[in-house]
Amino acid sequence: MESSYHSIHARRPSMEVFQGVEFVALRVWCCNSYLHADENGRSVYHGNLRGGSGGGSLHNAVWAVEEVVAGVPPTRYVLLRGAYGRYLGSPDAPDREREGCCSLEAAQRDRDVLDVGAIMWRAVGCSGPDLARGCVVLLHDKSGRYLRGNQTFLARRPGVSVHSDVDNETSLRWEVVRVTPSQVRPELPIATECNLTKNLVAACFPPLRRQIQFVTAGAGAAGNIDVFTGKSVQLLREKLAGILGYDEFTLCVRAGIHGRLTPLLIDLPRSRETLHIVLVRPNSEAEDQLLFPNLNALLLLASVTSHISGSSSSDRGYAVSGSNGLRLPLITLRPNETAPQSSTPHNAYTLPLTDNGTAATAKVQSR
Repeated sequence: MESSYHSIHARRPSMEVFQGVEFVALRVWCCNSYLHADENGRSVYHGNLRGGSGGGSLHNAVWAVEEVVAGVPPTRYVLLRGAYGRYLGSPDAPDREREGCCSLEAAQRDRDVLDVGAIMWRAVGCSGPDLARGCVVLLHDKSGRYLRGNQTFLARRPGVSVHSDVDNETSLRWEVVRVTPSQVRPELPIATECNLTKNLVAACFPPLRRQIQFVTAGAGAAGNIDVFTGKSVQLLREKLAGILGYDEFTLCVRAGIHGRLTPLLIDLPRSRETLHIVLVRPNSEAEDQLLFPNLNALLLLASVTSHISGSSSSDRGYAVSGSNGLRLPLITLRPNETAPQSSTPHNAYTLPLTDNGTAATAKVQSR
């Protein structure tokens, strides 16, 4: 293991995959599965992009990228911030375990101090000529532990962990998929918690209640909602608007005093923890710094990969489509397979519209 560790750790850094990128999705290279921030607000897992079993909201699969420089000599790292404002990381490893074989579950962490080594990531290149020049990398934290997508048949959702054991490089490979910023502010999910539903659920399960602490960015105005019931972000927004007397604001969350503001675009975490909300007013300095992910890129990938059957990840090629340079998997047909039915020419499969309104296409290759 020692020789394997040093051979990987000595490879050339591949931090350019994050350069100039605002949002990414991380795909487990050995399967068509993406890293998600779990709805409980604390753990992470990998699953598909289509919802249902093993899947989740597309927002949960998008990670905002922050670049930081730390250490002596100065070293570049990236922080990956999820939909609930927390950062991809893991528990701090005790010093005695850092040199040994240590496996810990990956998690969503707050940033209460400026430098948290367990949330600071570096990318290094993979072995093999077909991977060395692409967007497939290994990710290790400041202490040298590598992010791994676990494969298990017993758990409801495949877990993600950090390991100092790097014997099996395949399970450590992640494809960095760029997600472009959106020019349009996404709409909040519709509130589905009606009185009838609340009564039925309350009869079987204790209702989910939490405290909400809120503050207006730059204005110093603050307050509390001692008891908020449910998860609906839309109902929370309406509640805050009723307290404040206006509804011109963007709901944001911040994880720790050094965490950046993250627009809350999905329902609240499935948790009883106190939720810290920051309200951002229009035409403010804080609003100018807010960015929103364009989920069309992930929808494109989900549309294409849902038609791929039986091909391994390492066999798939990529095509560049659209002005934003989105990398789309080529559809490879095996014997006795047919292409998706379409009125378009037989060598193209029509995908959803890109940002500029043009249709992206991925060629179909036959063997």
